[in-house]
Amino acid sequence: MTMPKTIALFFVLLCTLALPFSARAGQTITRVSDRQAVTLQQLCAQAETADLVMIGEVHDAAPHHDLQLEVIRQLKARKLPLAIGVEVMQSDSQKELDAFIAGTMSEADFRQVFARNWSYDWRLYRDIFMFARDNRIPMIALNVPKELVIKVSRQGYAALTPEERRNLPEGTMCDLNNPHTEFLKHSFGEVFKHVAKGRVFQYFCEAQTLRNSGMAMNISQYLKKSPKTKIVALTGVWHGVKNAVPEQLARNGAKLASLVLMPEIKEFSAGKASPEAIDYLVSFPSP
Repeated sequence: MTMPKTIALFFVLLCTLALPFSARAGQTITRVSDRQAVTLQQLCAQAETADLVMIGEVHDAAPHHDLQLEVIRQLKARKLPLAIGVEVMQSDSQKELDAFIAGTMSEADFRQVFARNWSYDWRLYRDIFMFARDNRIPMIALNVPKELVIKVSRQGYAALTPEERRNLPEGTMCDLNNPHTEFLKHSFGEVFKHVAKGRVFQYFCEAQTLRNSGMAMNISQYLKKSPKTKIVALTGVWHGVKNAVPEQLARNGAKLASLVLMPEIKEFSAGKASPEAIDYLVSFPSP
């Protein structure tokens, strides 16, 4: 007997949903330490042993956010105590973020808050936020207030007033004597080479270091309140590598086992990804 078309389509969809995420999306996950391909399930089994899971993104790349959500789903399914840290929200919007997750703020109202915090389309991030809300997973607003970042990027960290520094998380600093500065110099130095005799590049590094330090402090502060929570932090690539936020955490005395998962970008392609910066690299099929 011929199976009705609608039922056949249902079974095709069911089988597709049952496939591992790596097979569905067509991406390859590589363990950088030995260049071996792994499944998402193997990756998440390793993530289960980490205190901090950093998942990088190119902000407007929808597949990167799909991957972030799938890792969160997998870890949630393992019944682990989770919190999701997000670069897209600034620390001074934490109360509004808490209200949204608690269900006391509507999506329409929260979208206005989101738009004040982040310039990219809400729809790129919506599924992550809604999954957190539906499952009551706490979210941490990781970023420092953007007006301070803009000021530092234009005038340098020294331009911040004592009052502005008091609005930063305790311990936030802008010490350029860290491995990430050399990493940025290698990746972005050419862009700034001919601008203001290098001063603009220094301010760029200071702004990046300020954000890394601030995000690290916000993670530390959350873990002081909830010490057994696994943090999944969603940030841009240059904040998520080991010598960025994880390094700032270590410099401030946090002893956290971390796992860093990054999408493949040109700086990490053709074997350029180093285990000193990344644990797992994900390549996606061309559009």
